[in-house]
Amino acid sequence: MTVRLLRLLPAALGLCSVAFAQNEPTFVGYPQKDALSPFRKPTDVYAPPDEVYRLLRVMQAIAEAPNAPKSFGADGREQVEDKRWTEAKAALIQRGVEAGYLAQIMRLNRNQVDRATAFYGGFYVANVDHVFELIAHIPGEPVRSTREAALPRAIEFLRAHLGRRFKDLPPEHRERMVKELPELGSPAARAAGITRLPQDDDRLHKITLVPFCQMLDLDTAIDQAQALWFLKEVARIREDLVQTYLEPALPRIRELVVAADGNVREQAIGLLQAIGGKDLAPPPATDAELQAWADQATKKLFPPIRNVNDAIVQLLPSPERTALGKALRTALGGDGLGDPADGQRKDGTRYRGFRIATVPAELKPLAVPAGAVITAVNGTMVLDAKSLLAAVDTQLQLQKKPRRLFVEYVLDGESRAVEYRLM
Repeated sequence: MTVRLLRLLPAALGLCSVAFAQNEPTFVGYPQKDALSPFRKPTDVYAPPDEVYRLLRVMQAIAEAPNAPKSFGADGREQVEDKRWTEAKAALIQRGVEAGYLAQIMRLNRNQVDRATAFYGGFYVANVDHVFELIAHIPGEPVRSTREAALPRAIEFLRAHLGRRFKDLPPEHRERMVKELPELGSPAARAAGITRLPQDDDRLHKITLVPFCQMLDLDTAIDQAQALWFLKEVARIREDLVQTYLEPALPRIRELVVAADGNVREQAIGLLQAIGGKDLAPPPATDAELQAWADQATKKLFPPIRNVNDAIVQLLPSPERTALGKALRTALGGDGLGDPADGQRKDGTRYRGFRIATVPAELKPLAVPAGAVITAVNGTMVLDAKSLLAAVDTQLQLQKKPRRLFVEYVLDGESRAVEYRLM
């Protein structure tokens, strides 16, 4: 049943290229274009590897025949119950498929038939990470039928591999990976960004979602719907990846959730439901309510106030940020928040500032603990509640967006700081 539904995906999303009835998008999440962005204009002539391409075309022709008995194996690769296909695949695997050559054909070859075969063959590259790199080429392919054939295959491959962790590998594989790592602290390790040994919950694979987010900015409904569908399916597999890439595209998704095209609306709602969590209310009917619902759906993965690590707090424009600012101003105008204080640090240096005696529940997102003595805001000395509020107001007025407040404080005799980033 799954295979049949995937085969029908292009039709379900509206195979006719219905134009999205609006002008250029108001919001563009990823304006910078590169070799993976929609749509490339291949102009070169490449001679594909003869035997590899002969085998791939045998497999492709059998797989794309009407009613071909297709399914997906545990490795997420399409397989066909046909002796000719099985023999061709065995010969292909023995010979090997080079990901780099396929990538060149995908990006540069002006022959669309050769490119379609490259996209088909990419899923039979042995190295899983190389397959993920080839999948990222799909949005840039200019021929829609090639993209439509590759997208469902890509999702099946992602379902098989994207959720895997280090602990899922066989013991001998884990041992080999650890042995092959450069020595911690060595120049090679630093160049690769390796600071520790692999841990059980470490993810094995990742994929860039930028090209799929860029598809949302296209003006054709079918392209928008298919990008939304792909992002939704990835969100169901790896929420953390969507959290990494999707935020710049959220304003665009908010536009598409009230698009004139029904397929686009449906897929945008589906994506928001995938990231909104089990407590998200059902989508409302009217456009105004639907956009408000979209804002609510994004708050689980993208809360407007984010304590990154108790040293960085991001505050995005939102009712929550406005309420936090009002609560802070009210607290600093009263007598219960704290009082002036001075003391000596463990290193012998002295300090003066405003001691936070208690932290009301509404101010806990600011990540300054009770007992902390705030000494400065962006280098401006703080002595009491009045000077603290004045320093904050002055710094906010001086800066352009995004604004930053670097708040220094002393706790248990040690100097600390927290940075507030007002986006």
